[in-house]
Amino acid sequence: MEVIMKRLDGKKVFGIRKLKVGVCSILLAVSFVGTKNVLAEEVATSTQPTTEENKLVTTEASPGKGQEGEKEAKETPAQKDSQLETTVEDAIPKENVETPKKADAGEKVEKVNNDASNEKLNVPANALRSVSERSANGVEADQPTTDTLNVKDFGAVGDGVTDDHDAMQAAIDAASQGLGGGKLYFPQGTYLVKKMVQLKSNIDIRLHDDATIVNGINFQGRPSIVFMTGPFINGGDKIFWEPTENISFTGGTIDMNGALNEEGTKPKNLPFINSSGGFAIGNSSNVTIRNVTFKDSYQGHAIQIAGSKNVMVDQSRFLGQALPKTIKDNAMITKESIQIEPMTRKGFPYALNETGVKSENVTIQNSYFGKSDKSGELVTAIGTHYQAVTTQNPSNIKILNNHFDNLVYSGIRFTGFTDIVIKDNVFDKKTKEESVRYREEGGALVNAFSYKNTEDVLDLNKKVVITNNRFNIKDPKTQAIRVARDSEEYLGKVKDIEVTNNIINNQAQDSEVPSIELLRISDGLTVSGNVINGGKDGIVINNSTGSITAIDNSFSNLTGNSILLLNSGDSGNISVVALGLGHADIHTENRNYHVIARNKNGYYYLATYSDDQLANLIDKIGEVFVPIARGERFERYLQFEFRKVSEEVKKSDTPAKEALVQAEANRNQKELPQTGTNSYLGAIASLVGLGVFFGVGGVKKRHEN
Repeated sequence: MEVIMKRLDGKKVFGIRKLKVGVCSILLAVSFVGTKNVLAEEVATSTQPTTEENKLVTTEASPGKGQEGEKEAKETPAQKDSQLETTVEDAIPKENVETPKKADAGEKVEKVNNDASNEKLNVPANALRSVSERSANGVEADQPTTDTLNVKDFGAVGDGVTDDHDAMQAAIDAASQGLGGGKLYFPQGTYLVKKMVQLKSNIDIRLHDDATIVNGINFQGRPSIVFMTGPFINGGDKIFWEPTENISFTGGTIDMNGALNEEGTKPKNLPFINSSGGFAIGNSSNVTIRNVTFKDSYQGHAIQIAGSKNVMVDQSRFLGQALPKTIKDNAMITKESIQIEPMTRKGFPYALNETGVKSENVTIQNSYFGKSDKSGELVTAIGTHYQAVTTQNPSNIKILNNHFDNLVYSGIRFTGFTDIVIKDNVFDKKTKEESVRYREEGGALVNAFSYKNTEDVLDLNKKVVITNNRFNIKDPKTQAIRVARDSEEYLGKVKDIEVTNNIINNQAQDSEVPSIELLRISDGLTVSGNVINGGKDGIVINNSTGSITAIDNSFSNLTGNSILLLNSGDSGNISVVALGLGHADIHTENRNYHVIARNKNGYYYLATYSDDQLANLIDKIGEVFVPIARGERFERYLQFEFRKVSEEVKKSDTPAKEALVQAEANRNQKELPQTGTNSYLGAIASLVGLGVFFGVGGVKKRHEN
């Protein structure tokens, strides 16, 4: 056909797109109108049973298929959640993106807000279930066993007015001594406490769905915390805390009572306190907190963990944190809802213990962190803000399958941690207009920062794994992930960092910050398999040394660089930009930046490489080695054009050749000029197709008659 067309218009390049339209019209007319309708009806008339017989046959052949088939045809929430825009799907192979976990059968996922982006999210089901639903599924025992102690048997009233501290403490002391098998039950009611309650070893405390413990501790200069694992003397004197172990606390609500007065300067009901909290867990082991709602803290930590091991927080909710309107910005960011510290008097000021013993084996999972109606959003959900050079690094910290909903500063903020895994979490950040409280300086949803360390004793952060998380960002000042040694003067190292398989969807207008920032990483940096859609720069690696590997990352709709390396690999800057859908992989090798660009069909690109001394065009298959200057600073720039196939690819014998050449041919056909001959032939073909269409329709009508 192409030979014929060239003869008709030999001096012009013939575009067959119009002709294809006409031919397709003919084929469609014949196949759909003629073959499918006419012949199929003829066969049906001669062979099919009557309507009633047909119904019977269908029913017997497919029992129950009507309902099941309907379910199968619908797209599951997990499938919807795993899909991003077409550009993002095309940019990375599907096997590299893990879909969020499905909720177990029978579990209900409760909507947290009406935001469209959040409706797509696979919010952890256990974290959002109501307490009654948990009870129905056997998670929480509403009724005690016959041998369980009942707090009301010790004199607790539960009317929200009477101080139930003494009754609660007596019941806990009895359970700790083995009475009731160590089990203590709180029936429905509101239990006010005006003094701290000390937890003891070997107790299992369970609260009714509608049981609430209210913080009424209102003394100036003393901690306003409901439960502690050590004593605090009435006169305010601190003593050494003995170890405690085997503590379980399940169900109910801890109301920290921190909602502000009308002036917004202090808590309405606790005007003399500096902060309010729920638990202070120090020098303890084997502690579990499950299915508890914490609400309305004032400037404090809902849970503080220091020098403790084997601690789990599971399926709980953290709602609202009140701050005085006079608080300064640098003081605000240290208000973690869950704080994890070593055992020091500065980090944990309630005891005289100064051992510096680390917290280890801490797991926080399946929980929700968000706002309350009275106190607005949380500032930071999980982390730490103090470390001393004489302490041990907290280690083996796991943060799994949580939902961080529009926190003011950060979802997770930590320093001096070793062996931390942040996995399968969802982070949402809204605009200023959608938020009750907003930080003008912005923040990072995962922020591994560094403290001012002046002695080279401990590493700042090491063995950090951030993987398979989803970030939905609307705020232009918020980053998804930041790992950094914040100053050249800080001693210690940040090393062995893995940022892998995260999905970052940035919808912010005029984004000001990179999605992933990695600053002064000493060695062992791997950034791979991340999908970044929208925002400014995708990945920025700055002042980092040692092994650097950035591979299989996918970028779309960025306003800046895909990957930007600044003063890394010992020296030199390099900016890598990918135009079109594809991967730009980079790592340091033999004092070179080793760069490979590829798309999903194989290795191919057309690239330009330039620095402050030369500029050239790269037209080949394979890799590019960009030298790293020793002691000199060069600005280097690599741009890959994935939309253009290089000449070498066409001449090569690679597996990708056929697909690539065909892709180029298809693009070229769409871009061919519409010459006069092309237009006439295309119009004729279209008319022939329409004629055949209506002609076969007439045959069909006559056949019916």
